[in-house]
Amino acid sequence: MTTGYEDLIPVSGYEDLIPKTKTARSASTLDVATSAPYKALAGTADMFLNAPQNIINLAKMGYGVAGTELGGAKFLGSRFAPEITPPPNFATNALTRMGLIRETPNMTPEQRVLDVGLQSATGAVLNPARSLSELGSTAFKNLLGGTAGQTVSEATDSPMLGLATAMATPGAMTAAAQQRQLALQAQQQANAVRDATIRSAQQAGFVATPGSITPSGQNVLLERLAGKTRLEQLASSRNQSTADRLARQAVGVPENTPLTSEAMQAVRAQEFAKGYAPVNQIGPIQTDATFRAELANLSNKFTGQAKSFPNAAPDKVKTEITNYQVPIFDSADALEASKALREQASVNFRVGENALAKTQKAISRALEDQIERSLATAGNPNAQAMLDQFRASRQRMAISHSIEDAVREGSGSIDAKKFARDIQSGKYLSGELKTIGEFANVAPKVNQPVGSMGTPGAGSVLGRTGTGVAAGGLGLLTGGPLMGLAAAAAPEATSALARQYLLSKFGQSRALPNYAASDFMAQDVVNPKLRQALMGTTFVNNQNILSPEQEELLRLGRLNR
Repeated sequence: MTTGYEDLIPVSGYEDLIPKTKTARSASTLDVATSAPYKALAGTADMFLNAPQNIINLAKMGYGVAGTELGGAKFLGSRFAPEITPPPNFATNALTRMGLIRETPNMTPEQRVLDVGLQSATGAVLNPARSLSELGSTAFKNLLGGTAGQTVSEATDSPMLGLATAMATPGAMTAAAQQRQLALQAQQQANAVRDATIRSAQQAGFVATPGSITPSGQNVLLERLAGKTRLEQLASSRNQSTADRLARQAVGVPENTPLTSEAMQAVRAQEFAKGYAPVNQIGPIQTDATFRAELANLSNKFTGQAKSFPNAAPDKVKTEITNYQVPIFDSADALEASKALREQASVNFRVGENALAKTQKAISRALEDQIERSLATAGNPNAQAMLDQFRASRQRMAISHSIEDAVREGSGSIDAKKFARDIQSGKYLSGELKTIGEFANVAPKVNQPVGSMGTPGAGSVLGRTGTGVAAGGLGLLTGGPLMGLAAAAAPEATSALARQYLLSKFGQSRALPNYAASDFMAQDVVNPKLRQALMGTTFVNNQNILSPEQEELLRLGRLNR
């Protein structure tokens, strides 16, 4: 015996109102996942294609409601209940016949969440986008929005609350990402100088501990696995080799040349013979207004304040400046004086006579600048070549002085932190020496002299080694010799791998913050209102939300869904 309801399609939430002749099969998750994108495309198309029929149905429903009210009796109302024509769903039916949309009856809550999420993501392709990145961002946020909405709907049994969640989620995610983007841009501006120093140092071969620059959760965890002290020791050892290499490169000596005071003195002897000795033959040089102004400025630094504070100007400084305030000098004498002044300055820096040392270096520079200006204006045809060689020799000699000041006697290496102190005190450095000094200033923990940081990897047997022994014993008892050996080696192996990664090119890229972390999510769609409409359509198409009039028609068996 038939009941007349066999052709009715069950509606979510109303299955107990509609008789069924047999139990339908459960949906396949694969069918749900593969059909969802096509259902989204078809549902959006059918929203427009079904519009005429939906308008007619609404008119019929209005007529039936009015007739029921006018009839005033429940039995009369049935005469005015119209026959509602199901919408044609042209796109959905077409894709179903093609096998792209498959039957997915009796979906579980998890499958419904997956279904709505994938349909919402597919809706992104219907929204205009300026780039593939923006399209991907929209699809990802739609996926999360649809998933969140359906999850809320399942948890609260409130499709309307789920709809509100689905429509609000993408916009909220975009707004949060844009706020984070603004914060990251401000952080990037504040860190610009530091980041440039780290980037330049890494390009030169230096390594940093990423967590000390960018202490993110991942960086801190990786450094704990690696062992922070051991990581700093290994980084310092590597950076010492890099600093020595750059120093040799700066002064132009062969690779593996020990960096000693004697080696730097030999460099200066070479350059004196090449660039300074020819200048000895120039003879008398008249000092110009620039030279006199440079010495006057040096004098004013002290005599100006000495007017109010007579004892503020050291006598040695005043005497040194006065000795070189002359109208004319011999080129050979000036070069010898410049050499002596620089050597005296190095000694005075070591003993703490900084004011005198700075004055001596400034006078030496003023003398050599005067010689350069004289060569530049000389009528000698060889003057330009002589000037070029003098400048090159002068620069190399200055570099050799800076390196000699940083030499750690007895080691054949330099102390990078000496360059850091030079920069901090205002001393001019350039090129490789500037890179060494700035990096040592920013990352002192990984620029420790080799002899002062202990043995790399030295630690207590009660640390990872003890853990390895305990794990090895347990593995031996439970899994045999191989398992015991693997368990014993695991802690040290994990630590070693973490160190190798952090000191590698990939690990070093973690040292600087990712200021573009929120860029992908911060992209907004061309038409946010269209996104809202598509999200709403996708969600409603899957919720079977019925008006009170539709529920009454369903009860009477006149609404086929």
